[in-house]
Amino acid sequence: MLKHLKNMRKNRSHADVHTLGKTRTFLTDETGTTAIEFAILGIPFLALLFGIIELALIFFISATTQHALETVARQIRTGEFQSASDTADAFKTGICTAMAGAGSCSKIRVDVVSSSTGKFSALSLPESPVACTGTPAEIEACESQPPAMPADSYASTASGDVVIVRVQYFHRLVLPSEITRLSNASGNTHIITHTTAFKNEPF
Repeated sequence: MLKHLKNMRKNRSHADVHTLGKTRTFLTDETGTTAIEFAILGIPFLALLFGIIELALIFFISATTQHALETVARQIRTGEFQSASDTADAFKTGICTAMAGAGSCSKIRVDVVSSSTGKFSALSLPESPVACTGTPAEIEACESQPPAMPADSYASTASGDVVIVRVQYFHRLVLPSEITRLSNASGNTHIITHTTAFKNEPF
């Protein structure tokens, strides 16, 4: 009986040593650490990378929209646009053409207001898309959809009129707003807005 107990202790001791050796080998084994580190850092890195690309795209569209606005608005200021095709559709087409394919024409909204009083205080632009309101369920449903784009407004201008021109581009973001924090409208949409004010030259 005593001999049997000694053998059991001896076998247990060997098993403990074997287990300890395996544990020590596991703790000191560094193979696969790169894969584990990439798995931990990969998702944040990719989110940051695509976020930078999204932000760069917004800056690019914003710059081209501003350039297009300045180009076509100058034609209004000099009377060139009025003598050719004095409509909202023609103005939007001019903006889209000046953007040189940097965005979708269907996402552009234009507003042109003018006054013959010579005072900019007499002018007011149409409202931008309003924020979602209602019950929590209605707000949630509203915020899940892109904002409805208001109709364009265009007032024909004459020589010496004061004019305000606004162009808005409704850009649907690819990444969730929780990652980029770039949306400023419902439906994960970023509205790019550029405005210019001037007085028409004599023509």
